[in-house]
Amino acid sequence: MAITFTEFKDQAKEILNIDLDGYKLDRVERRTKSLMRRYQVDDFDQCINLIKNDGEFKDAYLNHFTINTSEFFRNPENFEFLKSDVFPKLFETNEKVKIWSAPCSNGSEPYTLAIILKEMGIRPSKFEIYATDLDHTILDTARRAEYKENSLKNVSDKLLKRYFKESSDGKTYALSSEIKRMVNFEQKDLINARFKNDWDLILSRNFFIYLTKDMKDELIKKFTSVLNPGGYFFLGNTEYIFSPEKYGLDKIFQSFYKYEGLS
Repeated sequence: MAITFTEFKDQAKEILNIDLDGYKLDRVERRTKSLMRRYQVDDFDQCINLIKNDGEFKDAYLNHFTINTSEFFRNPENFEFLKSDVFPKLFETNEKVKIWSAPCSNGSEPYTLAIILKEMGIRPSKFEIYATDLDHTILDTARRAEYKENSLKNVSDKLLKRYFKESSDGKTYALSSEIKRMVNFEQKDLINARFKNDWDLILSRNFFIYLTKDMKDELIKKFTSVLNPGGYFFLGNTEYIFSPEKYGLDKIFQSFYKYEGLS
């Protein structure tokens, strides 16, 4: 008899070394079955064997499972607030501002930050942009930094001309090397990995919506534990932190929270 989804999930968790219990299980099952249909995999037995023995399928599963949709200046009003309010305060009070985008998906978010800072006239020596994701395939895409038009719909014509080069066939736009050099990418499993300390701004946008309530609570605690007092936590527009004060956070604008520290 074929294994159940629960048995599949438990085995996949061990093979992939990621905590699938931290994600909403209906989403894990839905995306697993979607990939199985794409590869004409009959049941969870066959799927787990492919994950175990076929490196290409294993990578495809991780890539399909993780969240790889992003665009430049997503929710533009938030990035305007970042530019007009958050960044001026951070650079006024810090000699060097440390920023972490987690997860970073295809790189459009951390590169958006780099473009904003370049436009503000902030020297690269005054900041560090660190970007992480679980999926090494999407990190390769991020480092390559070539984007289709749908990822650039919120980029103004001025910025598009200044920082991107259109391909000869007009299908993609390559980001300038100057902006690419401003972002450091690394593979990281946010649920299981230890976090580096000393961040002034952490962006974790449109990730919490896929997590269980308990895992969301645990991750907020992990993120705030490495935020400097006076630092900022930036979520997606549809994500909310109930009772933010219990984490030492104060909501200041839409999906922005300021970390005041725990008493």
